[in-house]
Amino acid sequence: MKSKYQPQLSIVISFAVLILTGAISLFFFGFRTGEAKSFIEALFTSTSGVCVTGLTVLDIGKDLSFTGQVILLILIQLGGLGLLTVSTWVLLSLKGQISLSASTTVEETLGGIPRIDATVLLRRLIVFTFISELLGAIALFTRFSRDYPIKKAIWLSIFHSISAFCNAGFSLFSDSLTRYRGDPIVNLTIILLIISGGIGFVVVADILEVIKERRKKRRARPSLHTKIVLTTTAILIVSGWILFFVLEYSNTMHFCTLSEKLWSSLFLSVTARTAGFNTLPTAHLTNMTLVFLILLMVVGASPGSTGGGIKTSTAAIIWAMVKSHILNRPRTEIFHRSIPSDQVAKALAVTTLYFTVAFSAVTILEWTQLGDVSHSLTRGIFLEHVFEVISALSTVGLSTGVTPTLSSSGLCVLITCMYIGRIGPLLLASSLVGERQRLAYSYPEESVLIG
Repeated sequence: MKSKYQPQLSIVISFAVLILTGAISLFFFGFRTGEAKSFIEALFTSTSGVCVTGLTVLDIGKDLSFTGQVILLILIQLGGLGLLTVSTWVLLSLKGQISLSASTTVEETLGGIPRIDATVLLRRLIVFTFISELLGAIALFTRFSRDYPIKKAIWLSIFHSISAFCNAGFSLFSDSLTRYRGDPIVNLTIILLIISGGIGFVVVADILEVIKERRKKRRARPSLHTKIVLTTTAILIVSGWILFFVLEYSNTMHFCTLSEKLWSSLFLSVTARTAGFNTLPTAHLTNMTLVFLILLMVVGASPGSTGGGIKTSTAAIIWAMVKSHILNRPRTEIFHRSIPSDQVAKALAVTTLYFTVAFSAVTILEWTQLGDVSHSLTRGIFLEHVFEVISALSTVGLSTGVTPTLSSSGLCVLITCMYIGRIGPLLLASSLVGERQRLAYSYPEESVLIG
């Protein structure tokens, strides 16, 4: 019997192949002459690039040659869009059409909208990506050209624009973007690029479709998914902005002007959920700030985007489910719509698997790095390890500075987290289990005590 096409397995394998190819390329061609680097560092950098995370054990601007930086940027672009998505677009450009299996892969990777064909969605994705990154690079060039020679300013603009849109968080500056803490052009450009890449291509396509229909004087409303994503994203950004402004006002921002404080807290709120750039020293943030950063990183970006985490729609559905139970409503409701029970169950499964992976990773990391060392001798390290694991699993890239100090086994833990976080715990599990068969029977119900 011929086996059916499994897009999940294809996605899992494509990312693994791209990571390995990138690691080999970086190891042999990516480092500056005289820089003796290990393969694990190349593998870690490649994984972080493909999984658009931004965690690094290297100083990208100093340790990687120009060739290495180009390789890393290619990995970021392919990883952000998905290798299969890019290859499908190439086939579409050459042949004018794509196969059913390729269409299924696109929908599995990006999500889908009933009124938009997968081929149309793919074309709009590539165009939107190119235009966003081009405009971002132009905006950044207007600022970088004041501080650097033209050629270097062009490269810095292109690199940071693509890195920001793909929510990768890699910077060619040793201090990330802290030198531009209060600069409106750099802050606003990076923030808009991060949000554009983080809300998901399906949301962007849906908004463009609504605008197109309304121009034709036809009634059209954004989908429920789009409403949930935009509302949740806005709530998280604004609440994080206010919270970080208060928590860091007299700490890391005590020497900043009011304008710099406003930009820095807004930037931290946006970058915390998926990007990994920083304009404030993460290692010096308060414990409260780190805890709330962890919460934002757990939620992450939106489905079909370049970001990680459990996703905004998942968090919104779980919150709606809890609210519905508190109000004694029979079904999960949000925006005057009922959410199907199978999607609520999927949201719970994604969240459960996420925290299962996170707990397992933290446990292994503690074991490999600290072993049987007394807790009294390692105070503060546990929070840093939790932070690094969540940052890796949510493909964020923010770091308290612990990552470069980890052993090879510790780096392997974070590599695994980044990989699982990029493809998604549920997608990985379904690819390993294979196609589910519908059973012709179900077991009888019986109640249990909850809570």
